[in-house]
Amino acid sequence: MKYREPLVPPTFKIEIVAKEMLGHDRWSAGYYQQHFRQKERKLRKLRSVPLDNFIPEELPDGSKGITYGQVGARKFNPRGAVRYLQVINIRDTGIDFALKPDRIAEGSHNDPERSRVHVGDILFTNNAFRGTDTLIGRCVVVSRDYGKLNISQHIDRIRVSGINPFYVCAVLKSRFGLLQVQREMHGVDAMTISFLRIRELLIPPPPARLQSDVEEQYREMSKCHDRAMAIKERLLDESGIEPGQFGEAINNLADENAGYRRNMTEAQARLKHLISELEAVLDGDQKSIRPFPD
Repeated sequence: MKYREPLVPPTFKIEIVAKEMLGHDRWSAGYYQQHFRQKERKLRKLRSVPLDNFIPEELPDGSKGITYGQVGARKFNPRGAVRYLQVINIRDTGIDFALKPDRIAEGSHNDPERSRVHVGDILFTNNAFRGTDTLIGRCVVVSRDYGKLNISQHIDRIRVSGINPFYVCAVLKSRFGLLQVQREMHGVDAMTISFLRIRELLIPPPPARLQSDVEEQYREMSKCHDRAMAIKERLLDESGIEPGQFGEAINNLADENAGYRRNMTEAQARLKHLISELEAVLDGDQKSIRPFPD
């Protein structure tokens, strides 16, 4: 019988000095992969500052700068006045109420005042489960009033001061933010990201014009998303179907509707354009973000 060399799993080599490890206080080799360190150097070259600089402990209205949603047993109420968002409801382009159209009773233990959602809030998913790791770090800005909303404990509600929330969210969606979130997932026991780690995320300080341009394009993307979601919710109501554990049934039904497909396709294209333009500006390849090519 011919001898075969035993299979050896692939390995990678990381060279690092103790000073860098002590500076980060992280002891996982994966945390120091080259693409993570390159992005950190780029962010520091841009004179980026921690997101913590823009998250006050408490705002003038008494609300916390960052908080998580309701903890404990969930008691849903189909007639409840408050919509209840979970991780699956947060999509790249906005909130999808049809995937899990859960409601809770207003003022109940599921509806703490501290985590009520307002216009301008950033919603950031802080948790993922096996096979759904791409959900962690997903974020959206609440661009308009959707009525009474609250969130689960696996979503953080962030309110910033001194910086545009649409710009912050766009940075977190770009590779400048995503790589930071992915890096934080190395060397931890569970797929979660803490308040401390969120506050440590680096944000390049932008000129006022760039912030307003990002907000303008983000809002246009959100309008397309909301038009698609209005169609999707109508289809859910008219059909009377159960959405499915992960929204499979309602997703399939919506995908058959031309109006839904058209609006979602445009929302996704607008978001892709915005993130690409923002990355080009941060990389120094261009001075400003260009309009969406109508």
